[in-house]
Amino acid sequence: MTESDTYWTFATAYQHGGGFMQALAQAGMRADPQNKSRILVAFPELIDLYGPTTKLHTQLRSGASN
Repeated sequence: MTESDTYWTFATAYQHGGGFMQALAQAGMRADPQNKSRILVAFPELIDLYGPTTKLHTQLRSGASN
């Protein structure tokens, strides 16, 4: 994933996830590149549920309303 894809993945998880996913997303948005990668490796469901291939990610990134 690109750096932009990673940012929007975390942003999507923050907006649409439950409390735990929101906390992971917030940590990911504040992390340095190495720790962002560690979060994504440890929690692959972030990519599966909120990554660039998902509808939620695409909508948020394009500015579409929910």
